[in-house]
Amino acid sequence: MQLSKETKNQKIRELYEDGKRQMELCNACRYCEGFCAVWRAIEWRREFSDNDMKYLANLCHDCRDCYYACPFTTPHEFGINPPKTFAKIREETYVKYAWPSSLAKLMGEKLTGFWIVFIVSILVFVGGAFVKNGISGTFERYTGEGSFYEIIPKGVMISVFTILGLWMVVGWLIGAIRYWRDIRSSKTDKVAWKDIITAIKYAMSLRYLDGGGAGCTYPTEKPAANRRWLHHLVGYGFLLDFASTTLAAFYDHVLHVPAPYPVFHPVVILGTVGGIMMIIGLIGLLYLKTKTDKEVDDEFSVKKGSTFSVALLFVALTGMLVLGFRETVLMGFWLSIHLASVATLFFTAPYSKFAHFVYRFLSLVNYAQEERVERETRVVQKAKQPLVVQKGIKINN
Repeated sequence: MQLSKETKNQKIRELYEDGKRQMELCNACRYCEGFCAVWRAIEWRREFSDNDMKYLANLCHDCRDCYYACPFTTPHEFGINPPKTFAKIREETYVKYAWPSSLAKLMGEKLTGFWIVFIVSILVFVGGAFVKNGISGTFERYTGEGSFYEIIPKGVMISVFTILGLWMVVGWLIGAIRYWRDIRSSKTDKVAWKDIITAIKYAMSLRYLDGGGAGCTYPTEKPAANRRWLHHLVGYGFLLDFASTTLAAFYDHVLHVPAPYPVFHPVVILGTVGGIMMIIGLIGLLYLKTKTDKEVDDEFSVKKGSTFSVALLFVALTGMLVLGFRETVLMGFWLSIHLASVATLFFTAPYSKFAHFVYRFLSLVNYAQEERVERETRVVQKAKQPLVVQKGIKINN
């Protein structure tokens, strides 16, 4: 059933108010003190604004340690459930800050928007290949340098993916500026370069998915490191594929050596290793999602996250299929499907879970700055403490 705008706004308002209630109770309890960055961040606050809730929600890595440790979860009347509340707020964040707003609502509030884009992309690329070469021509065997361009013209590839790449980056950038402006609205201290470096270290190591060393309680109450390592496989696999694509662009546009490249070429090696890492990681993460506790899950967040994981997995799988069939008559077909899947990923990136790394990284930067200021404040306060003389020796109280 379609909800009215007033009903949607009321539900969002109730979500934030309930989140603030939970954080105030958690701040009074502090049983989870030191669990992760979220619980340190709430200790530095006495009241919570809407912007604080957005910040905390995106700082949360959904490890769920706090939920399983908490004595006040349902059926207790307090009904504490930060992971579920934060998941809902994150989804609202993706819609609120994405640009343009009308498209953000279409893509962010309904999964049908993603599938429409995917179907259109397939029709464009597969249809384009058929129009250019005919059905029989598309399924001919093309080999050697530049054979990819026999299926999809080079100019078309460059134009389409340049536009889509700019769309993705601009969308992320606008969302980042809007989000950063809000979570920093009450801050007076400036962010230092050391804060950004610290945030990068936190992000690259997935520090807050380690559960203090034992692993996070996901998908079950038993601590495990599986999710952290699977995220590493996906993240670093994606970076290897990005490096492969960048290197391929260098070979093509600077050295004038077009794709496809030999199996043991650096471009192919990077792409293959990265693709395998992504496939293993994504299949593992999708499997873990099927085992998670429904009491902690937000149903829509899980569906949207799974859709993104499936889309990214499809990109990796079709990329490997292009490699495997590039000397056969099926190369043109799989190349068209692969390009369509990449185009879909690029177009939907500002509205899907692909954008979560932008907001989470900015949250980590904000946290690193707060952490540094708090640490420096403690040092100053300790230095100002009066000295006490005992047996002729000066010591700090």
